[in-house]
Amino acid sequence: MSVWYLYEPDEKFTFTKDGDRITFGRDDDCDLIIFSAINRESLSRVAGRIWRYEGELWVRNLSEKHELWITQPGLPPLPPLPPRDPARPDPGAAQTIPGDLAYIQGPDGCVLVVAQQRIEPALPAVLDDRPTTSMPPIPSYLRPVAIALCEPLLQGKQLPASYEEVQRRLVNRSRKQIRDLVKRLCDLYLTEVPELRERVEARRRLEERELGLPATPTIVHKGIRLFGPVLDEDQEIRRRRALALPDYYEVAHLLVRRRQITIDDLALLHRD
Repeated sequence: MSVWYLYEPDEKFTFTKDGDRITFGRDDDCDLIIFSAINRESLSRVAGRIWRYEGELWVRNLSEKHELWITQPGLPPLPPLPPRDPARPDPGAAQTIPGDLAYIQGPDGCVLVVAQQRIEPALPAVLDDRPTTSMPPIPSYLRPVAIALCEPLLQGKQLPASYEEVQRRLVNRSRKQIRDLVKRLCDLYLTEVPELRERVEARRRLEERELGLPATPTIVHKGIRLFGPVLDEDQEIRRRRALALPDYYEVAHLLVRRRQITIDDLALLHRD
């Protein structure tokens, strides 16, 4: 397990046992100094800490003014670690660093490379009695539109593709056909994955409250609430609704998180 500053790959810090730790930032007292930030002020003097615990590496954001981002090649970025709150006792947000290769990024050129070969801990045969959420496979006729939707996420962006972007990738489909295919994809996973449906409904309620939107009508089918089209909206409501996340936001992220769509699938689009 090792960490190094992207622009100084010869200066590596290794973590051979639990408890090994380093700090990083622009201050001379840090173990790993971000030299690109020394003459600037965006990166905190002590920006973060990395340590080894139970055979894996963790990172904590020690800054009170900026976020830290963790990314993996070919996967969407994780939610950023927020800055510490100086108004209360706050040790700083922390999380494990995933994967065999990851990057920790901050302002002023702070890019740390994290390489770790994990030793998987022995897990009990049964963790608990809760049912495991199953993921239905993507039907073959929906796979091209699913790949096109997820392409920006696989390239490290936060939002899936728009209908217009999907149409540019699937030139043999009309906009109406694409909307229909996306709706079929969403209905499949909203029906089969209750946790996803609950997350979408919670997000919609929040948007309706914060953006002053009228409630989106739902259609009940076999006891499952699905989202229906919105008709006869005035211009102001349409403008506000344009600020909301697309209906398929959670579905696209779920497909990438569960590796139903991976970066290898993009080759199918490039051949079209």
